[in-house]
Amino acid sequence: MASTDIRKNVISIVNEVERKLGVNESTALTDRKLTKVLVDFLNDVIDEVNDFGDWPQMFREVNVSAVTSGKSYEIAVSSNVKNVHEIHFGSQSAPLEQRNISEIRVLQKTSGAGEPRQFCIVDTSGTNPKFRVHPIPGTNEDGKIFDIAYFKKNRMYTTTTADSTATPAFPSRVLVQGVYAKALLEENGQEPTRQFEVAYQEYIRMQREALNRLTVDTGGDVQFVPTG
Repeated sequence: MASTDIRKNVISIVNEVERKLGVNESTALTDRKLTKVLVDFLNDVIDEVNDFGDWPQMFREVNVSAVTSGKSYEIAVSSNVKNVHEIHFGSQSAPLEQRNISEIRVLQKTSGAGEPRQFCIVDTSGTNPKFRVHPIPGTNEDGKIFDIAYFKKNRMYTTTTADSTATPAFPSRVLVQGVYAKALLEENGQEPTRQFEVAYQEYIRMQREALNRLTVDTGGDVQFVPTG
């Protein structure tokens, strides 16, 4: 299957929705009010799909260096972070144990330094998440690496020419169906119709199946569990 069978750029997604609605296709994202509204709907759908699950194509890793007596560290990346999957430190094979904010605050008030074993996402730099660790790195840990696995969010799009040829990371069939459902709802003044309900349920089904295909389907394994 070609990549174009799975993903389409922004203008192609908008054009397909326009065909489904029975209106003329746009040549640019600024052609008319409806075109701009469909881009807004696409951004809404992308945000929903982002939050629907942990998509493998959004998995990323980044390293952050430990600093002696450093209590807090920023996950400085160029994209928005959806969630942190796990953090390893140095040569540890097991990831750091996750704590809540109250627990990490108590732990950081205790004395002692060493290899971090626990972490907690506490605040942000404004755009990037920041985490605190315990124990706090000592001189022996200075310069060692926090290996962070996280899932990023697909960015939002504008009506610029550059964004019209940009390609979202998610399956185009899901995005088209989601935008189409939102357009049907808008067309009827936000009053749900039978046509909208059918389109929306199909959108939810397609999200589930697309994520399942990438994260669950692994073949024909059979497991036998003895009883008694």
